[in-house]
Amino acid sequence: MHLNLDKEKTMYKRIAVLLMILAILTGACSGYQVIRGVQFEPETLGLTPGSTSKELNLNWYGNGDVSQVRFFNEKGVLVTTALGTVIPVSEGKSAHKVSAKGLKPDTVYSYSVSNDGQNWSYEYSYRTAKTDSFSFACVGDPQLTTGEQDKTSNLFSADKSTAQGWKDTMVKIAAARVDFIAGVGDQVDTQPKGNEAEYQNFFAPPELRSIPFAAAVGNHDRHYPFMYHYNLPNEQKFDPIIDATNKNDRETGTVEAAGNYWYLYNNALFVVLNTSGYPDSAAAAKPYIDRFDKTLSSATEANKGKYTWLFVQHHKSTASVAQHVADTDIQYYVEAGFEKLIDKYNVDFVLAGHDHVYARSFVMRGGKPVNTDIEKFTNPGGTIYMTFTTGSGLKYYNIFDAEGIYVKDNLAYPYLVKNLKGSANYLMGNWPLSTNVPRQNKKPEYTVVAVDGKTVTFNTYDIDSDKPIDTFTVVKE
Repeated sequence: MHLNLDKEKTMYKRIAVLLMILAILTGACSGYQVIRGVQFEPETLGLTPGSTSKELNLNWYGNGDVSQVRFFNEKGVLVTTALGTVIPVSEGKSAHKVSAKGLKPDTVYSYSVSNDGQNWSYEYSYRTAKTDSFSFACVGDPQLTTGEQDKTSNLFSADKSTAQGWKDTMVKIAAARVDFIAGVGDQVDTQPKGNEAEYQNFFAPPELRSIPFAAAVGNHDRHYPFMYHYNLPNEQKFDPIIDATNKNDRETGTVEAAGNYWYLYNNALFVVLNTSGYPDSAAAAKPYIDRFDKTLSSATEANKGKYTWLFVQHHKSTASVAQHVADTDIQYYVEAGFEKLIDKYNVDFVLAGHDHVYARSFVMRGGKPVNTDIEKFTNPGGTIYMTFTTGSGLKYYNIFDAEGIYVKDNLAYPYLVKNLKGSANYLMGNWPLSTNVPRQNKKPEYTVVAVDGKTVTFNTYDIDSDKPIDTFTVVKE
């Protein structure tokens, strides 16, 4: 009996060894260098553009002490592995961040992530951009909640939730086959401290496992979770501004100093600035402007001779047309020199949000229109300012809204046509000086931007139509 049992044990050991060898050989043939562990779905997994289009940043929440990513080609062969950082964010939970480098252009990869170096997530797909032309989407203020869309909406999601509205928008963006998304802030709603359920809603669309999202800090994002949930390339390090403008709150002041970064995508340089704060004077806005200047200087110096187009992403539009049009904090950013910086660095396009409306400016320079064309601009000689509405349908702000305007008694701002200025003159139907194309359709929208050498084309859509609500092209000769 003992002899038979020993024989059985020996047989089982041999079978186990054979199976292990078979697994290793099978893995080697397919390119995998480690045996697959239990597959899982990482929490809030998202992508961010890397420093260039040959790089990719990844971020997710987990409960391990390792951040690791591996990429496979279309044949399943392992082509690169990258290690990153782990940041404890709460009891039993960490933020995992990894930067993958050396990716080939116009190539389809699959990737998976690990919290411990042994167990790996499901595999997700990612395609790198071509070396000549590329496209990206712009979307404003998803401002994800756990509740419903604006009651005045002209288009609702199936359950009227912002979460489903955001998913609907992401489906349309993915169908446009863009290479990444340029966000302009207010990814979530709750501030201060943040709400993890809202971040889960933001990262819920599966398309965000394949399309990088470049986030800007909005006024609703001023909490530590913003720093945990995004992996920003070339982020500039600045000391917190902690003063009366943010009620001396360290968390808010710290995040107001974060989120100034840049990334190069083929021949376009993108600089992201943090205008989430609420300076209460032009003097209080000056430290923010100084940081923007340093960020723009760092980005342009590091990429001298590498870019044709310069984009700036930020949150609080200085060319808005709706209820934020007379906000004093925006006025102070302008008076402290925000738009002068845009002129100084010859920025081509400024992408912003905050006002939950769509607006496109004339070509502006020196605070005035220098080109009033509508659909095609050749060597425009200035900057076009864009304001994007909500990508989820959370809320919409009205134009010339006497009840809804946030600041009703501003005598000095905004700057209007006919040499007028101030809230009262605006409410009498006088447009801001920069306004070219305003739209309030009260539907979630997205914009697709095609960059092809020395030509850039913008097409903006409501999510229920494939016909653009606004289109224009800029050419440099």
